[in-house]
Amino acid sequence: MIRYVTLLLFLIALLLPVNRALSAGTQTAMVRTEPLKKQVIAATITGYGLVGMDPLTTVNINFPVAGQVSRLFVSQGELVSKGAPLVELSLSVTDALSYSQARSNLDFARSELVRIQHMTDQQLATRSQLEQARKSVADAGAALAAQQKLGTNIGLRLIRATFDGIVGQVSVAPGDRLQAGATALQLARRDRMKVTIGIEPEDMGRVRPGLPVQVSSVFDERLVFPGRVEKVFGMINPQTRLIDVTVTLRSKPAAGLTPGTRVKGAITLQSRGGYAVPRNAVLRDASGAYLFVVRKGLARRVAVIAGIEGGGEVAVSGRLLPGDRVVVLGNYELRDGMAVREPRP
Repeated sequence: MIRYVTLLLFLIALLLPVNRALSAGTQTAMVRTEPLKKQVIAATITGYGLVGMDPLTTVNINFPVAGQVSRLFVSQGELVSKGAPLVELSLSVTDALSYSQARSNLDFARSELVRIQHMTDQQLATRSQLEQARKSVADAGAALAAQQKLGTNIGLRLIRATFDGIVGQVSVAPGDRLQAGATALQLARRDRMKVTIGIEPEDMGRVRPGLPVQVSSVFDERLVFPGRVEKVFGMINPQTRLIDVTVTLRSKPAAGLTPGTRVKGAITLQSRGGYAVPRNAVLRDASGAYLFVVRKGLARRVAVIAGIEGGGEVAVSGRLLPGDRVVVLGNYELRDGMAVREPRP
């Protein structure tokens, strides 16, 4: 009796793998697929930052003479057009006196020249004295011209914008006294904005000047402007704890992308065209990366080389066919040759 039981258990052990294989061969798996497609995939790094004024195109507005601010026509952040008044200065008493003295010196030098010329005609003065008188007139005339160039002959000096711009820092208020050359305010070109974004320190070595950047407003993603990396800073910003990257925009910013706007910058590290599949379609085991495609109702395992990733897609290459449908859901349970079907929509 024991011998028969032992023989029966042995036969069951032999038949069990066969039954499992037959069952696996007839098993149908539920999957979801997407058509294999070709597209350009870009590997990007995203950073966030602000739009600012370009310091290289920012002009310091000042006066060549000292005086008192009589009127201020603009405030910080204001948009101004070419020719718009910015600030008016009334000249100091000292500068007005300098012009008066220069004018008096010229009048005196001219009268002396007439006197020396008359004396020379009567042989009461030498040619050397006449030449010296002529030189004094020339020197006095040059001094008066310099004062006129400074504007000391005008009681009020008005500075207007020489281009369409944005008013930056305003350093004065009506009634303030200014020294010659002191900055009253700053004016930046409206069509030359500078974007600064922050990236993670570990990404610093992957970013270099010249890489393309797509800059968009975080408040309105329809505002997208192309640009390029200008500089990558080599130290961490103590305020943001990130690495600053400056971006130069390649087009004139439209309304909505003004200084102070918070923006997102997508830096393209590299791009590649070819077959692209969703990230969850690519599996890996000891043999490497692979995915399943559906051909004639059966799942077929295809070894692939996975490339760059971007936007949830992975660039892949392998023995893929243009009409293949890639399994994107349910692929973890598949085996090569297993029958598959998709749920009806």
